[in-house]
Amino acid sequence: MNGWFESVMAGLVGSGVGFDSIGVRDALAQICFENLMGTVDERIYFKDTDSRFIMVSQGYIDNLAPGMTVADIIGKTDFDLFGGQHARDALEDERHIISTGRPLINKVETETFQGERPDYCVSTSKFPLRNRDGRIVGTFGLSRDVTAQVAAEKVLAYRALHDPMTGLANRTVLMDRISQALLRLDRHPGRVAILFVDLDRFKAVNDTSGHEAGDQVLIRAASCLSKAARRSDTVARLGGDEFVVLCSPLRSRDNPQAIGERLIRAIRKPYVDADRNLSVTTSVGVAVTSDPAADPGQLLADADVAMYQAKKLGGNRAQMFMPAQRTQAQVGRQLDLELRRAIQQHQLHLVYQPVFRLQDHSLCGVEALVRWDHPTMGNIPPSEFIPVAEDRGMIAQIDAFTLNEACQQLATWTASGTIPRDFVMAVNISGRHLTDPQLAERVRQTVTAHQVNPALLRLELTETALVGELSDIRGALVQLSKLGVSIALDDFGTGYSTLTHLQQLEVDVLKIDRSFIEQICRSPRDREIVAAIVAMSHAMGITVVGEGVETYGQLKALQDLRCDEGQGYLLARPQPPGIITQLTQPALHSMVANSQRPQTARAAGTRASSKVSRDRQTHKTGRTACYNGAQLV
Repeated sequence: MNGWFESVMAGLVGSGVGFDSIGVRDALAQICFENLMGTVDERIYFKDTDSRFIMVSQGYIDNLAPGMTVADIIGKTDFDLFGGQHARDALEDERHIISTGRPLINKVETETFQGERPDYCVSTSKFPLRNRDGRIVGTFGLSRDVTAQVAAEKVLAYRALHDPMTGLANRTVLMDRISQALLRLDRHPGRVAILFVDLDRFKAVNDTSGHEAGDQVLIRAASCLSKAARRSDTVARLGGDEFVVLCSPLRSRDNPQAIGERLIRAIRKPYVDADRNLSVTTSVGVAVTSDPAADPGQLLADADVAMYQAKKLGGNRAQMFMPAQRTQAQVGRQLDLELRRAIQQHQLHLVYQPVFRLQDHSLCGVEALVRWDHPTMGNIPPSEFIPVAEDRGMIAQIDAFTLNEACQQLATWTASGTIPRDFVMAVNISGRHLTDPQLAERVRQTVTAHQVNPALLRLELTETALVGELSDIRGALVQLSKLGVSIALDDFGTGYSTLTHLQQLEVDVLKIDRSFIEQICRSPRDREIVAAIVAMSHAMGITVVGEGVETYGQLKALQDLRCDEGQGYLLARPQPPGIITQLTQPALHSMVANSQRPQTARAAGTRASSKVSRDRQTHKTGRTACYNGAQLV
C-alpha cells in the first residue's frame, strides 16, 4: 500500500503541485477512505483487538444491519448482531490473525443472525490492522454474499452423484458403493449381490404414448424399486431404462433370486395415467460374489449378461448369472480385433454436427464425430467401440485420425471460402492425453501440416477427464492454449467440476450436458441451474454451448437465458462434409421464426420430437430428407 501511495505522491510532486507532502498524504488518505467506506455493495469493517467494531462501511449497514447507523454499530461485537456459533468462529479467526499477523483469505461461511432473518453464505477475507509503526491494533475485513453461487454449486454437486430425473444414485455412486461393499467382505465374510434391472419393451411406451409418459414410467419404476429394496441397499439408475440394485450385506437366509422376483412384482403392478395403460414388466439379472477381490465392473457386467439372458427367455423374470454366460467378454475381444482391423483398413470416417450462435442464428462451427461403417456388421455406434478403444489402448490412434481428418477438412473449407472466417472445428480428445507431455506438440504438428489457424480449432474434453492432479491437467491445457487452440469442457454438470475449477484450468468453452437441456422446459430448478451456469460462465469470459437441442421450447429457453451457442437435432443432424456449406443462415432464421409462433412448450416439443423421429426413420432406410434447408443423409 505504501508503494502505491508513494507513486501517487511522486506524480503530484512531479506535476508541480506545491502542497506540503504530509498534508497531501492526510487529505488524500481521507478522500480515499471516505469513498471506500461510502460504497453501497462492499461490506467493509474495522475492529479493535477485542473484536469491537470501530468503523463499518455503508454497504455493511445496508446488507447486514438495515435500519441502524454507523454509530449504532461502533463498540458492538459480532455477538450483538449474529448467532452464537458464527460470532464465536469470527472471534477465533480474528484472535488468530492478531496473534500471527497472517490474513484469512476467501473463507466461505454461513452468517446466522439473531431473530428470524434468513442466513447467508459469505466469502470473507480478514487482515491485520496496523498503525504507522507497524504494530497490530486490530483487524479489518471484506465480505460478499455468495449465497446464490454456493446454492448452485451444491445443486451441481448433487447432480454429479444423482440421476436428474429420478433422484437415484448414478453410476459414479454405484461403482463406489460396490467397491466399498467388496472391501467389507474382507472384515465380514458374506455375499454381495448385484441386480441389473431393465424394463421390458420400454421403447414401445415412448413410441405410443410419448417421451413424457416414458419419463413418468421411469420415475414410477425408480419409486417402486426404492420401496422394494432394503434400507441398506443402493438403488441406482445407469441411464435409459436401466437400473441397478446393490444388496449388501446379503444375509445367509437371503435368496437373491427371490429379491429379483420381488422387484419384478413391484414394477409390474398396473399403472394407468390419464386413461393410458403404462404398465410395464421388467427383466432382472443377478450376479452374486463372496470374493472381496472381485472386480466391480466385471460384477456389474455379469449381472448385465444375466439380464439379457432373462430377456431372451421372454422377459418378466429374474435370471442368475452363470460363468458360462460370460459371452460379453468374448464379444469384447472380437470387437477389439475388428476395431484394430478397421483402423488399418480405413473403415472410420467423420461426420460433422453444426453449431449455431443462438442470438444471431449464424453458423459458427461444427463438431467432428467419428463413425465406423463395418463391411458386414454395418454401422457400429461410438458408444460401443469408443469404450473398447479406451480399454484396449487404441484411443490415441483414433484421436490422431480424427484430428488429422478434421484439420484437413477445415483447410479445404477455408481455401474454398465457403465458411465464415471465424468458423470453429471442434474435435473430441480422450482425457488420457492430458498426461501425455507430447500432446501439444502433436497438435502443433497437425495444424502446421494442414496450414490451419490454431484459433479455429477447439479441443473438447469430457468433464470426467478433469479428475486428477490439478497441476498436471493445467500444465497440459496451458500448453495447448499457448498454441492458440481453445479448450471446451463437454457434458458439464455430470462430474465434479466447479466454475472456480474451470477458471483455474483456463477453459474457454463450457458445453452444458444434454440432461439439463432435456428438462429445461419442464423443471424450473433445471432452468435456474442453466441460468446460473450461463451467468457465472459469462462473468469469467467462458462461452456457453447448449447440447442436445431437440425442441423449439428448449431453443427458446436457451435464447432467453443468453446461452451463446447451441447444437442438436432440432438445429441440424451430423452431416457429411459436402452438406455443411449448404446450411445457410436464412434456413435457421426460418426455423427460429417458427419457434416464436404462439404455442405451448409441450406442443412445440411434441412436433419437434415427431420431426426428429421421422428424420431418424428416413436415415435408417437410406433415403434423404430435407431439414431446415439442408439435405440429411
